[in-house]
Amino acid sequence: MRLVVFRWPTLRASHCRRQEMPVQTTTQLNLSPDRAIALFQAEARHYELPSEETKTGLKVISPYGEILVARETSGVRLTLSSSDRAKLYVLQETIDHALGEIGEAESLCWSSSLAGARPPSMTLATVVSCQRISPSYFRVRLSDPDLERFSRDGLHFRLLFGPQDRPGEWPSILESGRTDWPGGTAAWHRPVYTVRMIDPLAGTLDFDVFVHEGGRVSHWCETVRSGDEVGLMGPGGGWLPERSWLGLYGDETALPAIARMLAASAPDTTGVAVIVISHANDVQVLGHPEGVSVKWLLRGRDAPLIDELKALQLPEDQQRFIWFAGEKREVEAARKHLATLGLRKSEWQAAAYWVR
Repeated sequence: MRLVVFRWPTLRASHCRRQEMPVQTTTQLNLSPDRAIALFQAEARHYELPSEETKTGLKVISPYGEILVARETSGVRLTLSSSDRAKLYVLQETIDHALGEIGEAESLCWSSSLAGARPPSMTLATVVSCQRISPSYFRVRLSDPDLERFSRDGLHFRLLFGPQDRPGEWPSILESGRTDWPGGTAAWHRPVYTVRMIDPLAGTLDFDVFVHEGGRVSHWCETVRSGDEVGLMGPGGGWLPERSWLGLYGDETALPAIARMLAASAPDTTGVAVIVISHANDVQVLGHPEGVSVKWLLRGRDAPLIDELKALQLPEDQQRFIWFAGEKREVEAARKHLATLGLRKSEWQAAAYWVR
């Protein structure tokens, strides 16, 4: 079992510190106490999440809230607590997905059911604009007061595209507290995108779309109009790395995430960012600290991204972090190389954004 939303190697201490947890939900698990506790202990170790044994079981502190696994005479009770309903629902969805992978999700019945309502982690936003900013990218601006939460707690979100024969239908919450996806989960296209820019006060969010010929989102960008409605869920994924030295490597799909990380870095940050682009006119003007160099690689002309990573000379005496994202096979090669450098788990991340 892997609780994928917990993949946060760049956590700041504040993200896992104890905080007020005014909302919670509980459910019974059809697992033995020993197996349930062992599963969550393994997750805590793997993602370096704070955990502690309790009189009745185990407590794990995640970026989205606390997970309490407790032995009871009737089996195992799982209690999730968080600071708001959106975070709580993301945490619950994570547990549902992970337990579903081992065949233990169908029987879950969460206590904080908001039957009939939309999931708290979902927002219906209005499209303000969609512009072609370069040969390979669209930039979309959305508007809604609820978008403020996407300025914290995660860099990424999911767009929601339902079955084409069921327009206007959106996910809702079942009596069990789980999500009902009209037409079934598999019928929904839920691609992940990165918040490129956000204005919490104005309630606007920008994200960039790398154009894939024949892709559903690319087609949507070509046909969407100002005033159209679109659903999104989140936020999720990793947060901004706070290190004195950064090594950021990514292909076309990772450009928005690198741009966001550079723009949010402290002025005295040093390091390097290497980005692959498909067209010379895809180069963007990126805000970044003076001490971070930005290098653009043109696909098919310049050296592969993995070669740039292998040529890197790591600093020895700084708080450092390496981030690599792109196609699955190249990411696997990056992981193998990074594993040979003696880095701590908290000093690097390699994420597969797509599969060839």
